Amino acid sequence: MGQTYPVKPTNYVTDEANVLTPGEENTLDTILRTFEDQTSIQLFVYTANSLNGVVMADLCQEIFHNWKIGNKKTNNGVLIGIFVNDHKFRIHTGYGMEGVLPDLLTKKIQDEFMRPHFKRSNYFQGIEEGISQIFYYSKHEYKPETAVRRETRIDWGNVLISYLLNVPMLCVFLYFLFRKKQVNPQSPKAKTILTILVCVIAIAPFVGSLIIVFLCFLFFRNRSASGSYTSSNGSGWFTSMHSSSDYSSSDYSSSSSDFGGGGGGDSGGGGSDSSW
Repeated sequence: MGQTYPVKPTNYVTDEANVLTPGEENTLDTILRTFEDQTSIQLFVYTANSLNGVVMADLCQEIFHNWKIGNKKTNNGVLIGIFVNDHKFRIHTGYGMEGVLPDLLTKKIQDEFMRPHFKRSNYFQGIEEGISQIFYYSKHEYKPETAVRRETRIDWGNVLISYLLNVPMLCVFLYFLFRKKQVNPQSPKAKTILTILVCVIAIAPFVGSLIIVFLCFLFFRNRSASGSYTSSNGSGWFTSMHSSSDYSSSDYSSSSSDFGGGGGGDSGGGGSDSSW
């Protein structure tokens, strides 16, 4: 008789062997939902009483394929299959997880962190320890899709504010630069200077602010030293400029959505078996 299992999971944990209390099952579901939110990795848990003569690796692959565990593009799914009466269990990985969770590592997780608890019939603790280790080794491998979108999104509000700050500064600088015929506005050099400033502000408004401030500093320093600004042939506006920027990061957070089953990945085959 072949092994039967649900056509589609109703949550991250499918406990057909009834080895978990409702509270334990809900706790694991919450952990695995958070795991997917933070890493995009789908990890499902399936428990059954017996394999009914079916090879465990073949059955886990069949479940993995039919439940479409993981992301369709990255195949970053994981299935933990536990068969209580046979005292066997398996960590089954998608192809996209075989680099970060090679077979030797999944075997280590099974033997050192899960099997000791299973031998005492403490299935919740064993599953939780296994999930914790899988999360530890894989949490930096993938990023959630929403986080990727945040990284590539342009903050138009900051860009607008920067432009509003840059335009008055540019006007003030040009006023002092061109007034009293210190620099002829129609000269090729003046036009070149103006074109460069406008292009810099248009392309990189924050850098443009730094450049304008620096040029104003040079302008007023020259005025205080000589009383008036003069330009000389053969010399540039400035020789060098050093700027630094502060990097700030925000923690990623996302809201959970209703469980929708597997994400679309169905290419598995890696993993390891163990028993207790």
